[in-house]
Amino acid sequence: MVQKVLIATAIASVLALSACQRTSYNYSQPVAPQPQPLTPAPAGQVQSSNLPPPGGAQQGTYNSGTYQTGQAQVDTATAGNTGQFPAAPGAPTGNGGMGNVAAPAGAMQLSNAGLVGSWKANEGGVQCDMFLTLTNLGEGLRGGTRGCTGGLSTMKSWGINGDQLVLNDANGYAIARLYKTAENRIEGTSSSGQQVVLSR
Repeated sequence: MVQKVLIATAIASVLALSACQRTSYNYSQPVAPQPQPLTPAPAGQVQSSNLPPPGGAQQGTYNSGTYQTGQAQVDTATAGNTGQFPAAPGAPTGNGGMGNVAAPAGAMQLSNAGLVGSWKANEGGVQCDMFLTLTNLGEGLRGGTRGCTGGLSTMKSWGINGDQLVLNDANGYAIARLYKTAENRIEGTSSSGQQVVLSR
């Protein structure tokens, strides 16, 4: 009996090993032939000269957050220095580009904690959603909108300046200045002159 088991095991081993024969097949991808080298292009003379100094631009510049055409402002630190570019504009400071909007009579005190959350926004009759958070973003706090058109669609941050809620775009420019007029109502104007109302 033991001998039959040994013979059966030997036959099974031989059959198993014969099924594991190695077949030769190349699994690698075919290699594309190398492209022919290009003939060099003729090289002419290289010319160099100085660029004229910047100034007198007709496009206009941001001046206090509004686009004005005419002469560009000259940076006195780099004026007359033709070997370098003018200094990059700094981050917005001061009123953020809108000037101060007069507070309505009876404007209420604002607090960051009282503003956090979801608001229904209305800019010039167009309804959308606004979200204010306490997450820092640059010099303000992160905010955003959904479904807004016009100026509010660019809102990325917000902050409180005295009794004002200031909504800013990604560059830090004020796009709206609002005042709290009731417990769940904040209103004011956008940089384009549209009435903006937040409520919840």
